[in-house]
Amino acid sequence: MRAVASILSIVIFLAFATSGAQKLIFTTMASQSAEHLGFKKKPFQGVGLAEVAGALGVLVGLAAAHGSFLAWLNAAAAAGLTVTMVAAVSLHLRRGDGIKGAAPALSLGVLCLIELILRLA
Repeated sequence: MRAVASILSIVIFLAFATSGAQKLIFTTMASQSAEHLGFKKKPFQGVGLAEVAGALGVLVGLAAAHGSFLAWLNAAAAAGLTVTMVAAVSLHLRRGDGIKGAAPALSLGVLCLIELILRLA
């Protein structure tokens, strides 16, 4: 199970580091997404910062021994990212994007929840 959790940590890190960085530098795609979701630039960049911080938190827990501070940091980061994705799914659904528009956030949220469960087991 440790190998699965490690691979999952890397996937989550890559997904959120990329997504968060795009929001932080406010690429054209991020700008369009922010506008669609009703965000101003600074709050959307705040979401990006939270995503990058969560990604780093998940990554540092890779080599952590069970029960160590870094393992708990990993679990906290996974929990935070899960909550962030629940909020993202809700926002997409309220904006009329349907399940198709919410699917990426839903998928990442499920991966983060699995990561959390594996790290706490």
